[in-house]
Amino acid sequence: MSDQRVVLRPILESDLSDYVRWLNDPDVTEFMQIESGGHTLATARAWLEQFSGPSSASRAWAIEADGRHIGNCNLTSHGPGHSAHYGIMIGDKAAWGKGYGTAATRQALHIGFTEMGLHRVYLDTDARNFRAIRCYEKSGFRHEGVLRKARLKRGTWADTVLMAVLLEEWREDQGS
Repeated sequence: MSDQRVVLRPILESDLSDYVRWLNDPDVTEFMQIESGGHTLATARAWLEQFSGPSSASRAWAIEADGRHIGNCNLTSHGPGHSAHYGIMIGDKAAWGKGYGTAATRQALHIGFTEMGLHRVYLDTDARNFRAIRCYEKSGFRHEGVLRKARLKRGTWADTVLMAVLLEEWREDQGS
C-alpha cells in the first residue's frame, strides 16, 4: 500500500538538526519514553549509527510529507529477524492530525513484512496517546494488553498499551 503524500527515505545528516529540535520540544515528547531537553547533534548521530551500522538488522527512515521532513520511524529487529519493535515520531507539529503517521506506518509495515521477512511487529505506547493508538489500529495493529502504571512521565504514572500485528493479519488487511 502506498500513500504518495508520504515518502520513507534514508535519514540524512542534514535531518539531524530537526530531530534535535523535536526531541527538545516537550509537546513532541509528551507521550514518548524519553524526556525533552538535553538532546544534541552528538546524541542524534549516536542514535542514527545504531540503525545504519553494517551489522544492524534494524531500519530507520525519515518521513517526508508534501516534500517536507516531518518525522522518523523505525523497525528495531530482535533475535533472528522475525520480530521487530516499531517506533514513530511526527516531530513537525504542523503535520499532526493529517494522516501522515498512518501512511508512514503502513509503508513501514510493508517493508517489514515484504523486505525484512518479519513475522510480527509490535509496539508500546502511552495509553493517553489516543491519536497514536488510532493510527496503529487503522494500520492493522491489535491490542495485546495493558501494563498498568508502567511509565512515569513528568511526575504522573501512566498505563502502557501493548499492540502488535502479525504477518497473516497484515496480509488479510492487504486483501480487503
